[in-house]
Amino acid sequence: MHNSRSFPALALALLLAACGGGGGSGGAPVVSPAPTTQTPSPTEGNIVTSVPAPTYAAGSGNLSIFNAINALRSKIGSGLLAQSLLLDKSAGAHWSYINQNGISELHGETAGKPGYTGVRAGDRIAAAGYTASVSGEAIFSTVGTDKYMTCVAEWANSVYHAALLFASTIDIGVAANNFNPAEGASTLCVVDVATSTTQTAQLPGAGSIRAYPYANQADVPFVFFNRTETPTPVPDLAEAGTPVTVSFETRGMAVTAPIAISQFTLTPAGGTAVEARILVNKGGKLGPVIASNGPALTDDGNMQGFTATLVPVLRLKAATAYNVALIAVVDGKTINKSWTFTTAAQ
Repeated sequence: MHNSRSFPALALALLLAACGGGGGSGGAPVVSPAPTTQTPSPTEGNIVTSVPAPTYAAGSGNLSIFNAINALRSKIGSGLLAQSLLLDKSAGAHWSYINQNGISELHGETAGKPGYTGVRAGDRIAAAGYTASVSGEAIFSTVGTDKYMTCVAEWANSVYHAALLFASTIDIGVAANNFNPAEGASTLCVVDVATSTTQTAQLPGAGSIRAYPYANQADVPFVFFNRTETPTPVPDLAEAGTPVTVSFETRGMAVTAPIAISQFTLTPAGGTAVEARILVNKGGKLGPVIASNGPALTDDGNMQGFTATLVPVLRLKAATAYNVALIAVVDGKTINKSWTFTTAAQ
Protein backbone atom coordinates (compact mmCIF):
# COMPACT_ATOMS: atom_id res chain seq x y z
CA MET A 1 0.00 0.00 0.00
CA HIS A 2 2.89 2.35 0.61
CA ASN A 3 3.88 1.99 -3.03
CA SER A 4 0.48 2.81 -4.46
CA ARG A 5 -0.88 5.91 -6.10
CA SER A 6 -4.58 6.65 -6.09
CA PHE A 7 -6.52 9.08 -8.18
CA PRO A 8 -9.76 11.06 -7.95
CA ALA A 9 -12.74 9.41 -6.40
CA LEU A 10 -15.23 7.29 -8.22
CA ALA A 11 -17.20 9.79 -10.27
CA LEU A 12 -20.50 7.97 -10.03
CA ALA A 13 -23.61 9.75 -11.24
CA LEU A 14 -26.15 7.22 -10.05
CA LEU A 15 -29.87 7.85 -9.89
CA LEU A 16 -31.86 6.82 -6.85
CA ALA A 17 -33.26 3.78 -8.59
CA ALA A 18 -35.77 2.72 -5.97
CA CYS A 19 -36.02 5.66 -3.65
CA GLY A 20 -37.76 8.30 -5.69
CA GLY A 21 -34.76 10.60 -5.55
CA GLY A 22 -32.36 12.22 -7.95
CA GLY A 23 -28.75 11.61 -8.80
CA GLY A 24 -25.43 13.38 -8.66
CA SER A 25 -22.69 14.24 -11.07
CA GLY A 26 -19.10 15.30 -11.31
CA GLY A 27 -16.69 14.01 -8.70
CA ALA A 28 -19.27 13.14 -6.08
CA PRO A 29 -20.14 9.46 -5.96
CA VAL A 30 -23.81 9.17 -5.09
CA VAL A 31 -26.37 6.58 -4.30
CA SER A 32 -25.22 3.10 -4.92
CA PRO A 33 -26.74 -0.03 -3.45
CA ALA A 34 -26.76 -0.68 0.20
CA PRO A 35 -24.12 -2.78 2.01
CA THR A 36 -25.12 -6.14 3.57
CA THR A 37 -23.48 -8.58 5.86
CA GLN A 38 -25.05 -11.50 4.00
CA THR A 39 -25.84 -12.13 0.35
CA PRO A 40 -29.60 -11.84 -0.23
CA SER A 41 -31.39 -14.78 -1.84
CA PRO A 42 -32.46 -14.32 -5.48
CA THR A 43 -36.03 -13.73 -4.30
CA GLU A 44 -35.02 -10.62 -2.35
CA GLY A 45 -34.91 -7.48 -4.43
CA ASN A 46 -33.57 -8.03 -7.92
CA ILE A 47 -29.91 -8.82 -7.27
CA VAL A 48 -28.07 -10.34 -10.25
CA THR A 49 -26.59 -13.68 -9.19
CA SER A 50 -25.27 -14.93 -12.54
CA VAL A 51 -23.67 -13.25 -15.57
CA PRO A 52 -22.19 -14.64 -18.82
CA ALA A 53 -18.53 -15.60 -18.74
CA PRO A 54 -16.45 -12.60 -19.88
CA THR A 55 -14.37 -12.70 -23.04
CA TYR A 56 -11.23 -11.22 -21.46
CA ALA A 57 -8.05 -13.15 -22.19
CA ALA A 58 -6.94 -15.69 -19.59
CA GLY A 59 -4.33 -14.19 -17.29
CA SER A 60 -5.11 -10.64 -18.38
CA GLY A 61 -5.46 -7.66 -16.08
CA ASN A 62 -8.98 -7.13 -17.40
CA LEU A 63 -10.05 -10.61 -16.30
CA SER A 64 -8.39 -10.21 -12.90
CA ILE A 65 -10.20 -6.92 -12.24
CA PHE A 66 -13.55 -8.26 -13.48
CA ASN A 67 -13.35 -11.37 -11.28
CA ALA A 68 -12.11 -9.51 -8.20
CA ILE A 69 -14.82 -6.84 -8.34
CA ASN A 70 -17.60 -9.39 -8.81
CA ALA A 71 -16.21 -11.59 -6.05
CA LEU A 72 -16.36 -8.69 -3.60
CA ARG A 73 -19.78 -7.57 -4.76
CA SER A 74 -21.06 -11.12 -4.29
CA LYS A 75 -19.68 -11.27 -0.73
CA ILE A 76 -21.28 -7.93 0.08
CA GLY A 77 -24.61 -8.76 -1.55
CA SER A 78 -24.56 -6.08 -4.23
CA GLY A 79 -25.03 -8.38 -7.22
CA LEU A 80 -22.79 -9.16 -10.17
CA LEU A 81 -21.85 -6.92 -13.08
CA ALA A 82 -21.89 -8.19 -16.67
CA GLN A 83 -19.18 -7.44 -19.21
CA SER A 84 -20.17 -4.81 -21.76
CA LEU A 85 -18.06 -4.55 -24.90
CA LEU A 86 -19.13 -0.93 -25.28
CA LEU A 87 -17.97 -0.09 -21.75
CA ASP A 88 -14.75 -1.99 -22.47
CA LYS A 89 -14.35 0.38 -25.41
CA SER A 90 -14.91 3.52 -23.33
CA ALA A 91 -12.63 2.34 -20.51
CA GLY A 92 -9.97 1.31 -23.01
CA ALA A 93 -10.14 4.64 -24.79
CA HIS A 94 -9.58 6.53 -21.54
CA TRP A 95 -6.77 4.17 -20.52
CA SER A 96 -5.10 4.99 -23.84
CA TYR A 97 -5.66 8.72 -23.33
CA ILE A 98 -3.94 8.66 -19.94
CA ASN A 99 -1.15 6.50 -21.30
CA GLN A 100 -0.51 9.06 -24.02
CA ASN A 101 -1.02 12.25 -22.03
CA GLY A 102 -0.05 11.40 -18.44
CA ILE A 103 -1.99 11.20 -15.21
CA SER A 104 -2.63 14.92 -14.68
CA GLU A 105 -6.27 14.80 -15.84
CA LEU A 106 -7.44 11.32 -14.86
CA HIS A 107 -11.24 11.45 -15.03
CA GLY A 108 -11.16 14.38 -17.47
CA GLU A 109 -9.94 14.71 -21.03
CA THR A 110 -9.04 17.79 -23.09
CA ALA A 111 -10.29 18.15 -26.65
CA GLY A 112 -7.48 18.15 -29.18
CA LYS A 113 -5.13 15.95 -27.17
CA PRO A 114 -4.18 12.50 -28.53
CA GLY A 115 -6.83 9.88 -27.87
CA TYR A 116 -9.57 12.33 -26.84
CA THR A 117 -13.08 10.79 -26.79
CA GLY A 118 -14.94 12.98 -24.28
CA VAL A 119 -14.46 15.39 -21.39
CA ARG A 120 -16.28 13.34 -18.74
CA ALA A 121 -16.81 9.64 -18.20
CA GLY A 122 -20.43 9.94 -19.29
CA ASP A 123 -19.35 11.61 -22.52
CA ARG A 124 -16.86 8.84 -23.27
CA ILE A 125 -19.38 6.13 -22.49
CA ALA A 126 -21.87 7.76 -24.87
CA ALA A 127 -19.16 8.11 -27.54
CA ALA A 128 -18.57 4.37 -27.31
CA GLY A 129 -22.23 3.80 -28.22
CA TYR A 130 -23.60 2.91 -24.77
CA THR A 131 -26.84 4.74 -23.90
CA ALA A 132 -26.66 5.04 -20.11
CA SER A 133 -29.26 6.14 -17.61
CA VAL A 134 -26.55 6.16 -14.93
CA SER A 135 -22.81 5.63 -15.16
CA GLY A 136 -19.56 5.96 -13.26
CA GLU A 137 -15.83 5.46 -13.45
CA ALA A 138 -13.03 4.35 -11.15
CA ILE A 139 -9.30 4.77 -11.80
CA PHE A 140 -6.27 3.62 -9.87
CA SER A 141 -2.57 3.33 -10.62
CA THR A 142 -0.12 1.29 -8.60
CA VAL A 143 3.55 0.40 -8.62
CA GLY A 144 2.82 -2.43 -6.20
CA THR A 145 3.92 -5.94 -7.08
CA ASP A 146 0.42 -7.42 -6.96
CA LYS A 147 -0.79 -5.05 -9.70
CA TYR A 148 -4.47 -5.59 -10.42
CA MET A 149 -5.40 -6.92 -7.00
CA THR A 150 -3.98 -3.71 -5.56
CA CYS A 151 -6.36 -1.66 -7.73
CA VAL A 152 -9.42 -3.49 -6.43
CA ALA A 153 -8.15 -3.62 -2.84
CA GLU A 154 -7.53 0.13 -2.82
CA TRP A 155 -10.99 0.87 -4.24
CA ALA A 156 -12.45 -1.25 -1.43
CA ASN A 157 -10.23 0.24 1.30
CA SER A 158 -11.42 3.80 0.73
CA VAL A 159 -14.29 6.15 1.45
CA TYR A 160 -15.42 7.34 -1.98
CA HIS A 161 -14.11 4.65 -4.35
CA ALA A 162 -15.94 1.99 -2.34
CA ALA A 163 -19.09 3.15 -4.15
CA LEU A 164 -18.01 0.76 -6.93
CA LEU A 165 -18.78 -2.19 -4.65
CA PHE A 166 -22.31 -1.00 -3.88
CA ALA A 167 -23.37 0.50 -7.20
CA SER A 168 -26.82 -0.48 -8.50
CA THR A 169 -25.43 -0.61 -12.03
CA ILE A 170 -25.72 -3.64 -14.34
CA ASP A 171 -22.74 -3.55 -16.71
CA ILE A 172 -18.98 -3.09 -16.46
CA GLY A 173 -16.08 -2.41 -18.80
CA VAL A 174 -12.43 -2.82 -17.83
CA ALA A 175 -9.08 -1.64 -19.14
CA ALA A 176 -6.12 -2.68 -16.97
CA ASN A 177 -2.52 -3.05 -18.03
CA ASN A 178 1.01 -1.76 -17.49
CA PHE A 179 1.60 1.76 -18.74
CA ASN A 180 4.57 4.08 -18.96
CA PRO A 181 3.70 7.79 -18.91
CA ALA A 182 6.15 10.54 -18.07
CA GLU A 183 5.46 10.07 -14.36
CA GLY A 184 6.93 6.57 -14.41
CA ALA A 185 5.92 3.00 -15.21
CA SER A 186 3.11 1.44 -13.23
CA THR A 187 -0.13 -0.47 -13.64
CA LEU A 188 -3.21 1.54 -14.60
CA CYS A 189 -6.73 0.24 -13.96
CA VAL A 190 -9.79 1.94 -15.48
CA VAL A 191 -13.32 0.67 -14.83
CA ASP A 192 -16.56 2.02 -16.28
CA VAL A 193 -19.91 0.92 -14.82
CA ALA A 194 -23.36 1.77 -16.11
CA THR A 195 -27.01 0.88 -16.45
CA SER A 196 -28.57 1.35 -19.88
CA THR A 197 -31.88 3.08 -20.48
CA THR A 198 -33.48 -0.33 -21.11
CA GLN A 199 -32.28 -1.93 -17.87
CA THR A 200 -33.49 -1.83 -14.26
CA ALA A 201 -31.09 -1.04 -11.43
CA GLN A 202 -30.28 -3.95 -9.11
CA LEU A 203 -30.95 -3.48 -5.41
CA PRO A 204 -31.39 -5.87 -2.48
CA GLY A 205 -34.66 -6.50 -0.71
CA ALA A 206 -36.12 -4.41 2.09
CA GLY A 207 -34.33 -4.72 5.42
CA SER A 208 -30.97 -5.59 3.88
CA ILE A 209 -27.88 -3.87 5.20
CA ARG A 210 -24.74 -4.32 3.13
CA ALA A 211 -21.31 -3.52 4.45
CA TYR A 212 -17.62 -3.51 3.73
CA PRO A 213 -15.64 -5.02 5.39
CA TYR A 214 -18.23 -7.79 5.27
CA ALA A 215 -19.03 -10.32 8.01
CA ASN A 216 -16.18 -12.72 8.85
CA GLN A 217 -13.83 -11.14 6.33
CA ALA A 218 -10.17 -11.91 7.01
CA ASP A 219 -6.93 -10.12 6.10
CA VAL A 220 -8.59 -6.71 6.07
CA PRO A 221 -6.11 -3.82 5.77
CA PHE A 222 -5.56 -2.03 9.08
CA VAL A 223 -4.57 1.37 7.69
CA PHE A 224 -6.12 3.76 5.17
CA PHE A 225 -3.83 6.35 3.58
CA ASN A 226 -6.65 8.85 3.21
CA ARG A 227 -4.53 11.55 1.59
CA THR A 228 -3.98 9.34 -1.45
CA GLU A 229 -7.71 9.51 -2.23
CA THR A 230 -9.08 12.53 -4.06
CA PRO A 231 -11.23 14.24 -2.91
CA THR A 232 -9.55 13.58 0.43
CA PRO A 233 -11.84 12.34 3.21
CA VAL A 234 -11.07 13.60 6.75
CA PRO A 235 -8.18 15.72 5.38
CA ASP A 236 -7.00 16.74 8.86
CA LEU A 237 -5.78 13.18 9.47
CA ALA A 238 -2.33 12.12 8.24
CA GLU A 239 -3.65 8.56 7.93
CA ALA A 240 -6.64 6.64 9.24
CA GLY A 241 -7.86 3.19 10.09
CA THR A 242 -9.74 1.03 7.63
CA PRO A 243 -13.08 2.66 6.70
CA VAL A 244 -16.25 0.69 7.43
CA THR A 245 -19.08 1.48 5.03
CA VAL A 246 -22.74 0.59 5.41
CA SER A 247 -25.48 1.41 2.94
CA PHE A 248 -29.17 1.42 3.70
CA GLU A 249 -30.61 1.65 0.20
CA THR A 250 -32.93 -1.17 -0.82
CA ARG A 251 -35.52 -1.83 -3.45
CA GLY A 252 -38.84 -0.14 -2.71
CA MET A 253 -37.35 2.12 -0.04
CA ALA A 254 -39.90 4.84 0.82
CA VAL A 255 -37.73 7.14 2.96
CA THR A 256 -40.72 8.84 4.55
CA ALA A 257 -38.46 9.95 7.42
CA PRO A 258 -34.69 10.37 7.73
CA ILE A 259 -32.60 7.30 8.45
CA ALA A 260 -31.74 7.76 12.14
CA ILE A 261 -28.48 6.27 13.38
CA SER A 262 -28.38 5.45 17.09
CA GLN A 263 -25.09 3.52 17.14
CA PHE A 264 -22.27 2.91 14.69
CA THR A 265 -19.14 1.70 16.46
CA LEU A 266 -16.01 -0.35 15.81
CA THR A 267 -14.51 -2.22 18.75
CA PRO A 268 -11.45 -4.50 18.93
CA ALA A 269 -11.82 -7.81 20.75
CA GLY A 270 -11.51 -7.19 24.48
CA GLY A 271 -11.18 -3.44 24.01
CA THR A 272 -13.24 -0.26 23.81
CA ALA A 273 -14.74 1.39 20.74
CA VAL A 274 -12.19 3.22 18.60
CA GLU A 275 -12.38 6.97 18.10
CA ALA A 276 -13.82 7.60 14.67
CA ARG A 277 -15.57 10.03 12.35
CA ILE A 278 -18.88 8.99 10.80
CA LEU A 279 -19.31 10.48 7.34
CA VAL A 280 -22.74 10.82 5.71
CA ASN A 281 -24.37 12.89 3.02
CA LYS A 282 -27.17 14.60 4.92
CA GLY A 283 -28.39 16.40 1.82
CA GLY A 284 -32.01 16.28 0.73
CA LYS A 285 -34.43 18.78 -0.78
CA LEU A 286 -37.02 18.02 1.90
CA GLY A 287 -34.55 17.72 4.77
CA PRO A 288 -31.85 15.34 6.00
CA VAL A 289 -31.78 11.84 4.51
CA ILE A 290 -29.59 10.60 7.36
CA ALA A 291 -29.82 11.97 10.89
CA SER A 292 -28.46 11.03 14.31
CA ASN A 293 -30.08 9.72 17.44
CA GLY A 294 -26.82 10.04 19.33
CA PRO A 295 -23.46 9.75 17.53
CA ALA A 296 -21.92 12.78 15.85
CA LEU A 297 -22.26 12.71 12.06
CA THR A 298 -19.99 14.62 9.68
CA ASP A 299 -21.83 15.93 6.63
CA ASP A 300 -19.81 15.10 3.49
CA GLY A 301 -21.25 16.07 0.12
CA ASN A 302 -18.91 13.62 -1.64
CA MET A 303 -20.52 10.63 0.07
CA GLN A 304 -22.99 8.47 -1.82
CA GLY A 305 -26.55 8.78 -0.62
CA PHE A 306 -28.11 6.53 2.03
CA THR A 307 -24.62 5.51 3.10
CA ALA A 308 -22.54 5.99 6.24
CA THR A 309 -18.80 5.42 6.54
CA LEU A 310 -16.98 5.10 9.85
CA VAL A 311 -13.36 6.27 9.57
CA PRO A 312 -11.12 5.42 12.58
CA VAL A 313 -8.85 8.34 13.42
CA LEU A 314 -5.91 5.96 14.01
CA ARG A 315 -4.76 2.87 12.14
CA LEU A 316 -6.25 -0.35 13.47
CA LYS A 317 -4.30 -3.10 15.21
CA ALA A 318 -2.88 -5.86 13.05
CA ALA A 319 -4.18 -9.45 13.33
CA THR A 320 -7.11 -8.32 15.47
CA ALA A 321 -10.81 -9.14 15.39
CA TYR A 322 -13.05 -6.06 15.26
CA ASN A 323 -16.77 -5.93 15.92
CA VAL A 324 -19.06 -3.50 14.11
CA ALA A 325 -22.28 -2.56 15.90
CA LEU A 326 -25.02 -0.70 14.02
CA ILE A 327 -28.42 0.41 15.25
CA ALA A 328 -30.58 2.58 13.00
CA VAL A 329 -34.21 3.28 12.19
CA VAL A 330 -34.89 2.84 8.48
CA ASP A 331 -38.37 3.32 7.02
CA GLY A 332 -39.77 3.24 10.54
CA LYS A 333 -38.16 -0.10 11.38
CA THR A 334 -35.26 -0.61 13.76
CA ILE A 335 -32.23 -2.39 12.34
CA ASN A 336 -29.84 -3.85 14.89
CA LYS A 337 -26.85 -5.56 13.28
CA SER A 338 -23.39 -6.58 14.39
CA TRP A 339 -20.63 -8.43 12.58
CA THR A 340 -16.92 -9.11 12.91
CA PHE A 341 -13.90 -8.89 10.61
CA THR A 342 -10.20 -9.55 11.24
CA THR A 343 -7.31 -7.36 10.17
CA ALA A 344 -4.25 -8.64 8.33
CA ALA A 345 -1.11 -9.65 10.17
CA GLN A 346 1.00 -7.10 8.28
